Amino acid sequence: MLEITNLTKKYDRNKGIFELNYSFEDGRIYALVGPNGAGKTTLIQMIAGISEPIEGEVKLDGQNTLSRKCKSRIGYALELSDNKTKQTILQFLNMVCDIKFGGKYKEDINSFLRDFELENDKNTRLSECSLGMKKKVGIIASFIGYPKLILLDEPTNGVDTTGLIVLKKHIENAKMHDCITIVSSHVLDFVERVKDEIIFLKNGHIVDGKGVTIEEQYRNLFM
Repeated sequence: MLEITNLTKKYDRNKGIFELNYSFEDGRIYALVGPNGAGKTTLIQMIAGISEPIEGEVKLDGQNTLSRKCKSRIGYALELSDNKTKQTILQFLNMVCDIKFGGKYKEDINSFLRDFELENDKNTRLSECSLGMKKKVGIIASFIGYPKLILLDEPTNGVDTTGLIVLKKHIENAKMHDCITIVSSHVLDFVERVKDEIIFLKNGHIVDGKGVTIEEQYRNLFM
């Protein structure tokens, strides 16, 4: 169980996250939807424990996600677009396994690389990878070990059709592993296919959508 309580982070009067309360159940997929500036990335970073709220807290099975002990239970798709490291794709993913899991799950890396069509590129430096390749590497890093909480912030950006099909497959695998998966995306057709539950975020607040489809609800809320 993931619980956010009175979660608040203000950048100014109308920008940020404001007193959010929500409970996320194990083995469910949550779509986080809203326009640019709604607070999606801010919320995901606080849930991941890499950004500290002004007020409130986030707990995963009773443990604050800011705690170092909680980090190995969270898969967060890092933004690698500006990464200039000389590390190769394989070296980077091995490092993730070393830091998060003490070296466990390295045997799973090649399987992920094959799925995302990166096996032939595993010795390519991250600094030489395309945006789409870097996005796939970040996604793989979040799924390794199928941690209890998986956070995917705009995972469809720059990813080709094959990558989207594989992404959907691993989101479904995470569900079978009883993970809590939160997906933020502007691609409404994609989240419609994968979600168990949808959360609309508007001006830092959770709001209810009205309509049969996600597109209808989005249009009524934001257009």
